[in-house]
Amino acid sequence: MKKWIEIFMVSFFLCAIVPMAVFAATNGSGSLTADGEKNQVTVSLDTPEGKTEAITSLRLQLFVSAITGSMEAPEFAFEGAISSMIQDANVSKDENGNYLVDLILSGKKNQDIFASGGSVKLGTLSVKPVGEAYELQVEIVDLAGGSEPMARYVEAAGSSVTELSLANVTPVRIEKKNGSDPGPDPVPGPEPKPDPGPSPGQPQEVVAPGTPSLTATVSKPKIVFTWTNIAGADGYTLYELNPATQKYEEFYSVAAPVAAYTKEYTYASTHSFRIAAYKVKADNSKLYGAQSPVINVTIGPDKVKDFTPEYKNTTKAVLSWKKASGASGYQIYRSTKKSGKYTLLKTIKKGSTKSYTVTHKAGKVYYYKIRAYVNGADGKPVYGSFCTAEQAKVKAPKVKVSVNAASKSVKLSWKKIARANGYNIYRAKKKNGKYKLIKTIKNASELSFTETKASGSSVWYYKVCAYETQKKGKALEGKASVIVKAK
Repeated sequence: MKKWIEIFMVSFFLCAIVPMAVFAATNGSGSLTADGEKNQVTVSLDTPEGKTEAITSLRLQLFVSAITGSMEAPEFAFEGAISSMIQDANVSKDENGNYLVDLILSGKKNQDIFASGGSVKLGTLSVKPVGEAYELQVEIVDLAGGSEPMARYVEAAGSSVTELSLANVTPVRIEKKNGSDPGPDPVPGPEPKPDPGPSPGQPQEVVAPGTPSLTATVSKPKIVFTWTNIAGADGYTLYELNPATQKYEEFYSVAAPVAAYTKEYTYASTHSFRIAAYKVKADNSKLYGAQSPVINVTIGPDKVKDFTPEYKNTTKAVLSWKKASGASGYQIYRSTKKSGKYTLLKTIKKGSTKSYTVTHKAGKVYYYKIRAYVNGADGKPVYGSFCTAEQAKVKAPKVKVSVNAASKSVKLSWKKIARANGYNIYRAKKKNGKYKLIKTIKNASELSFTETKASGSSVWYYKVCAYETQKKGKALEGKASVIVKAK
């Protein structure tokens, strides 16, 4: 997705944005229509209930999963009748080979997506199965990670986001199985005798359903569950292993034909799941089929926070960070450019580690980034996301302050900081107020600053930042010192 589109749309669709309000979900409807011959799925939405003005922005997400077989990236084509200025379909692939198709429409006040009323065809998704046998599932999911299909829209006034529940839109399948060709007609044989069926008053026997195939996809820190629909099943129950009792316990049950569910878990955690289909008997009890094989899922750690690379001296840098909860260890990468190629510098195999010292050539510019990992059920590492890459900077000075009552002067002093070319002095009337740059010291050996106490306040607060001069003369500041008080 182009950057300008992202910036434009984020103002409408991130629910935490202020002051834009988020209205509670209204009931919506629509359809996914599969064409197995063309490997296409048509996406349509009905005009939302209670629509009072033009709907100019809309966002929904399609989740395309391979129940069996594999596939290449799908493509989405918007319907020609849609006049929205922005028509974007961003396709992303997860680690299990499934695809998320993020659809965004947005236009001017006169570009009503539902101008025609009734049902509106948004476009067509073309899936691309690989091989002679496959079963692909397409469904609408909640972009915020909820368990119910959901879209979100903005009316022309642009003052609020409305959530549109699409619980009635069921997933569809595109499939082709080996031996699907019926072949030649069979040779006629003796006509079978009709089944007389159960005797009057005798209840019909309920046969246990087959076993669905369960898939779990990690969308940190959520897990998206999908499974195959079993012919004749009335519903499905998901089970999770309780580590304390070592027994599988039910945590979600749903009526057919729903075949997907999303649940949020903690970072750096491993879970084991099974699923079973059931039939409802005449007495409303459930007859379960066999449970599926166990699948183990590990969610990687959260992104490392407070990552700070600082020069220890002219040849070394200290990297420090906040310990990631549940982490088994960390990987540190380095590059000479922020957006360049990063190479693995160090793998730390202890999750409690919070700092590491690296060799850093004098005068060399390096960018560092780190990610945590946890060992999965199979013993292999599962990685969290990288933190934002940070350039190594000069350390924060440790500042001492003294006040000379006789001369009404304030003196700040500190020790020399490695690789610093100078220091910036900042002052404010309040500790958490706005600090103003009052002095730039361009001599790295000048390690103090004195001024006559400024008027306008009986108390002043100071902080000092060392800086290193970069290429083209740009000054790169390190962290500020601890704030000191003069009164």
